[in-house]
Amino acid sequence: MEEKVTLVFGVGFTAEYIIRAITERGIKDVLDVAIFSVTSEEEFRKRQAQETMDSILKYLSAIGISGHPKYISIKEPFDFIVYQISDLLWTRNNLEFYIIGGMRILNLALYFYAILAKTLGKRVKAYSYTEDMSYKYELPVMIPAKPSDAEYEILEYLGSKYGEVYMNDIAKILNKSLPTISKQIDFLENQGYVECKETKPKPCKITDLGKVCLQTLRGLKSRMNEL
Repeated sequence: MEEKVTLVFGVGFTAEYIIRAITERGIKDVLDVAIFSVTSEEEFRKRQAQETMDSILKYLSAIGISGHPKYISIKEPFDFIVYQISDLLWTRNNLEFYIIGGMRILNLALYFYAILAKTLGKRVKAYSYTEDMSYKYELPVMIPAKPSDAEYEILEYLGSKYGEVYMNDIAKILNKSLPTISKQIDFLENQGYVECKETKPKPCKITDLGKVCLQTLRGLKSRMNEL
């Protein structure tokens, strides 16, 4: 049986976007909801934050989901902010982050923890929205690895082509064996630089992330050649 998911939110002074995100997502597979807010020394802001948190907890209670609030001190080193987040989430292994509200530094810390948790082996997804919540983005939670020179050569070739190229054609053009090319493309695909269809022969193309990688490495190589 698949483990239920913990939804994770940062909250500012409005509950609306959290309630809307949960309502649109559905709660069938939801275990609980973690809500992070920022501590404040100003009475007005403290009261606003508490009223917002109370509204969210009331909504969660009405739909039968447990809510776990945590107030974060942000006048601390960044790593300690992340540690405060981990202190609530460390026992949960299936996490879904919504980077849509609250203070900027809190959202950065939540997103950083999402990437770290994924790297360490937890099941993690992360999402964000446009300001009016009309469009939802799935955010990457993995830092891609740098391709080797041989893998870079494949990116260069795919980057020069419009559309898909069959894997066996890539092997012929680059004068490599099909097993070697297959292994290198598997790496590029796992990093998100290339996408391939599971058909035979296997067509592959460079992704937008692959184009970013290619541009960045070209820039670095160009700079090194100038030195």
